[in-house]
Amino acid sequence: MDQTASISTLPGPLRLAPSFPFVGRPRELATLRSLMPWAASEGRRIALVAGEAGSGKSRLVREFAQEAAAGGALVLYGACDAVVPTPYGPFAEALDRLARTVDPARLRVDLGPGGGELQRLLPDLAARVGDLPDPVTADQDTERHRLHTAVVELLVATGRHTPVLLVLEDGHWADHPTLLLLRHLGRAAADARLLVVATFRDTEAELPQELGDALVDLRRNEQVSRLRLAGLSADDVEDFVRQAGGSGLEGLPALAESIFELTGGNAFLLTELWRELVEAGAARPGADVAGSLTGLDTPEGVRDVVNQRLARLEPGTRATLELASVAGPEFETDVIREAGRLDPAALAAALDEAVASGMIEEVPGHTLAHRFAHELVRRALYDRLAAGRRAELHLRIAEALDERASDGSARALGDVAHHFAAAAPIGGTDRAVEYSLLAAAAAMVALAFDEAAVALRTALELGIPGGTDRADALLDLGAVTYRAGRSVESQDAFLAAAELARGLRDGRRLSRAAVGYEDACWRMGIDYGGALELLEEAGAALEAGDSKLRVRVLGALGRALAFAARPEESAMVRDEAIAMARRVGDRQGLALMLSRSYWLRGPTPFRDILDMLAEGRDIAEQLGDIEIGAEAIQWRIASLLAIGDLNAARLELAALLDMAGRMRQPFAMHVAEQYAAAIALCDGRLREAEAAAERSREWSRLLAGRDPSSVYGIQMFGIRREQGRLAELAPAVRSLAASDRAAAWRPGLAALMAELGMLQEARAELDRVRADGLDTLRPALWLASLTYLADVCSIVGDAELARLVYAELLPHSGSSVMIGHAVASYGAADRYLGMLAAVFGDRALAARHFEAGLALDREAGAHTWVAHTAYEYGRLLQAGGDAGDAGRSAELLAEAAELAKRIGMRALLERMQAPGAPVIAPSGLSPREIEILRLVARGLSNRDVGRALSISEHTAANHIRSILRKTGAANRTEAAAYAHANGLIAG
Repeated sequence: MDQTASISTLPGPLRLAPSFPFVGRPRELATLRSLMPWAASEGRRIALVAGEAGSGKSRLVREFAQEAAAGGALVLYGACDAVVPTPYGPFAEALDRLARTVDPARLRVDLGPGGGELQRLLPDLAARVGDLPDPVTADQDTERHRLHTAVVELLVATGRHTPVLLVLEDGHWADHPTLLLLRHLGRAAADARLLVVATFRDTEAELPQELGDALVDLRRNEQVSRLRLAGLSADDVEDFVRQAGGSGLEGLPALAESIFELTGGNAFLLTELWRELVEAGAARPGADVAGSLTGLDTPEGVRDVVNQRLARLEPGTRATLELASVAGPEFETDVIREAGRLDPAALAAALDEAVASGMIEEVPGHTLAHRFAHELVRRALYDRLAAGRRAELHLRIAEALDERASDGSARALGDVAHHFAAAAPIGGTDRAVEYSLLAAAAAMVALAFDEAAVALRTALELGIPGGTDRADALLDLGAVTYRAGRSVESQDAFLAAAELARGLRDGRRLSRAAVGYEDACWRMGIDYGGALELLEEAGAALEAGDSKLRVRVLGALGRALAFAARPEESAMVRDEAIAMARRVGDRQGLALMLSRSYWLRGPTPFRDILDMLAEGRDIAEQLGDIEIGAEAIQWRIASLLAIGDLNAARLELAALLDMAGRMRQPFAMHVAEQYAAAIALCDGRLREAEAAAERSREWSRLLAGRDPSSVYGIQMFGIRREQGRLAELAPAVRSLAASDRAAAWRPGLAALMAELGMLQEARAELDRVRADGLDTLRPALWLASLTYLADVCSIVGDAELARLVYAELLPHSGSSVMIGHAVASYGAADRYLGMLAAVFGDRALAARHFEAGLALDREAGAHTWVAHTAYEYGRLLQAGGDAGDAGRSAELLAEAAELAKRIGMRALLERMQAPGAPVIAPSGLSPREIEILRLVARGLSNRDVGRALSISEHTAANHIRSILRKTGAANRTEAAAYAHANGLIAG
């Protein structure tokens, strides 16, 4: 491809003609060249280019982009705004160019089925490719994930035709949505023929925490490379001086060394200092450059350099640049002309002088626009303005932009809102408030909830009157902060809205605030303080009679009652809400209440709850409400696990995975994989359980405001325990037990210690639990704590605590132990009850519980828990020494051993083989047959066996024939080999 032609296809900022030579950076350029995925089989790579301000990141990227375009790559570009961050700004800029560059027919195909979601970023996309479906309305995580997936799918499809280079500049100014999408690219676009080059400043003062977190996440991927630009070397500076000034310069090496010492190799300061020499007439062949350099003021910073250069410009040019610095890093000429009320000829002259001085650059494109040569230059100009002058210039820019914001884009509205807000001291607040509210609405459409919250707070701070408008803004603030995952801020906003509504005697707004407040509490599992009282007050303030809003208030009230440990009242309120929804014909409200029946179940049997959830699911499907439908299926699975119906739960799980995958619902996928891990652990598929737990954790990373560590920790505790790898978790569990959540994790720590043979330490933890009382464990992980304590009591023989735990666990007899809301399922509660009864010496009671537990777990196909119960029951029977129980004991222990080996339950196998453990009878061998097999393996004849055991030779022969039949051995030699293979020789 012709070099000139290829450059003409580049985005404007990458087409800028360089004023100075490009020197140094051979290693960095070589790295970028090696990362470009030219071959069709190559996948996505990401290059993170870091360096201090002025280190030359933009120039490096520009040089590489021109090479890539010359090689046939499609180059896309977007930059983060230093002044007004726009939701997904750099991605929207880049994708807008893609949409304008690619043939519309091909673009329509490349958009795929999710193309409608991209209208959130490109509102006029349908005008280019024809009708598109509207973006799906769902929960915030689903909407965001669908948008991110649509971006990835478009880039993947585009890469099938040509390699793609996506340049994202100035990541240190990135908005929250942009960073989320960048992280998603790092996880999900592995098959895209795409190189993403992101630049950012990495000095500690300029590296925001959110960017730092994103970088940590990205670096987990082996396809992510980091390049750090240090200062140019002394040799690089000498090369620059030689190319810029020519070989005729006097004392070039010494001059280059002086410049290097002055600038420290900072590329920006180097070029600015060289401009200073050129403007001073010192950079001419034969001139005394070194002497001129000595005569110049040494620049102590960017502002010094800028001030020195501004002093040589015409007053009109200086005024134009000051106005432009207020407009932003990039500005349109028409805006500056209108804002400055400038004569076109005078403006053109000022811009020409500013370009010639290197302060600004013309941006190639369809509109006449310029950008500052560097943000450092713009910032130095802006900072030198007095506060009053700044406000005046912001007002002029705002008024010039006012009419241009008619397209309603988030970028345009955000710009106008920013300038009117900055001009408020002299221009008043009315238009600032108006545009801030419009900007917030546009940000919500773009799923930029943090940016919407900033705009709403700006409007509130500027002064929305204290009536219904202010209450509505607070309600909106509560909603967007909730959707951003900031529940505490959401609670504060809803409480403020409630206070205002209370003063206005506005029952409807008070009810909306109360429902929002309870939702913010519930979703993140945080303090419910005040929710009950607020909801009761709201219900009383609403106009009398049935209404859709009252249905929502009742639903929230029922959930708050459930979390306040008032289950009977919760169920009563649930029934009232369901009946009211039917009376008023509120089908969506009815579906919502039915889908929440799991939480509001109170004493209602799970079978009835399953029926309610099924009805809620069916209504949601009829309404096309995927969020409610998925929620109903989720809680059906949890209910099925609670009653031990794993077979039905497996079927529902398949449906949930299919629905969540098709609709791209991150929360549903997170929960579905959580259930998959729980079921796989029950089934004895330990590797699949671990893989599902990992997938669940990955999906949870896409959920706003959620910490998946506790869920993942519980899942991995159960899996690692069966794998015999609990020691790996010891540091983490010890840390949790020493934290402010010590009470919740102390039983788990005791179980870990007991499993690892640290019996003294385990007893010490039990003593702490006993001293604190079991009630301290109720607020969190209650059922899990009881099971962990049952395990420890069984291992260390603590009969006193076993009785206490038994009493608490007894109400769960006949059901499965479900940890949390199906975070894990530990099989029949009767297994634990049997273990506890055995510890305090009631063998008959223990046997009844073990029989019940075996029946429940066998029916469910929960092989892991069958193995545990069979072992504990067999151990109980063998320890009793009753000859009539010997056969049953042998069968149970053999079954436990066979399952443990098949599943890979290393911890249980090690317990079986420990000194003093009950004899395990594989293949259904009786204890007597095991005894005879050991003698056969030692080479004894039938006569010798009979003599050793005081039985007849004939009886010994009959036993040996039975042994051969059960083990499948053809002869005594194979039987001896079987005994060795199954660990029957020792002992």
